[in-house]
Amino acid sequence: MSGTEKTGTQKTGTQKTGTHTSGAHGTGITGNAIGRAADTIRLAARVAALSLHRPRRPDRRWDAFWRGVSQGSLTEAIIWDAAPGDGNEEVRHHLQTMAGTMDTGLPVIDLGCGNGAITRRLTEIFPTVLGVDVSPGAVAAAQSAHPGIPGLSFRSLDATRPAAAAALAREPGDANVFVRGVFHVLDRRRQARLAGSIEVLLGARGRVYLVETNVPGGALSYLRGLGATGGQIPGPLRQAISALPKPGHFGAGQRARVFPADRWTLIAEGSTVLRTVPMEPGGPPGSIPAYWAVLAPRPQASGT
Repeated sequence: MSGTEKTGTQKTGTQKTGTHTSGAHGTGITGNAIGRAADTIRLAARVAALSLHRPRRPDRRWDAFWRGVSQGSLTEAIIWDAAPGDGNEEVRHHLQTMAGTMDTGLPVIDLGCGNGAITRRLTEIFPTVLGVDVSPGAVAAAQSAHPGIPGLSFRSLDATRPAAAAALAREPGDANVFVRGVFHVLDRRRQARLAGSIEVLLGARGRVYLVETNVPGGALSYLRGLGATGGQIPGPLRQAISALPKPGHFGAGQRARVFPADRWTLIAEGSTVLRTVPMEPGGPPGSIPAYWAVLAPRPQASGT
């Protein structure tokens, strides 16, 4: 009986020790979770405050942003402007993929060209390059930054308007299309319209190369990946939040919805990263997980 009592006491002691260890471990995990949740709340509040005064219409947001850049009221670096030098691996990936999957004897149209930093690089493999942006301010900035380059021109046009795209398509004939980081900031209706415009611009021989951010999770995951916390948001990122549409993600699933298989042939696809400007002075470029694809329109029966 006495031995049994001792054994019971020893077992009870062992249970207490295990319980104590588990409790300490659980408390650490709980504390980390609470801290992260609190930081998420602070970050969401900061983002909401920064977003209060941006225009509601996407086209006005873009033009207000580029006016602010040109007039000097927006002084931070433009976040998606990766260093466009010859050694930039992101731009090199785009050029190599397009050279291997497109008829480079055709012209190319860069939809959403911004200030033309990557548009200019497209002249390395295409005979003529047209940069198109919904913002007249962006086009003015691109023209000012890249004057006198043979085969390179810029134009303000809303490519989500079918009539505007149809009018443009009558000028160069069949063309390739390049899109970087546009679909992920559009709602579904505008995504469908842009895809329809691209189909018209390609004609019978053109192909589209698209590359879009594809960050797992929501917008806060995107921001955290670029160094944002509840206590601090890097300057270039803070500027983008205050002026531009909320970022999203666009991967294989979204591509299949916007470019359905009955109308489009998938030529190639894969994962890559988009390079941003450094989030802090002197720091390394930022990296955003991304998705790329090359597609061609399927021939449609008359009347389809």
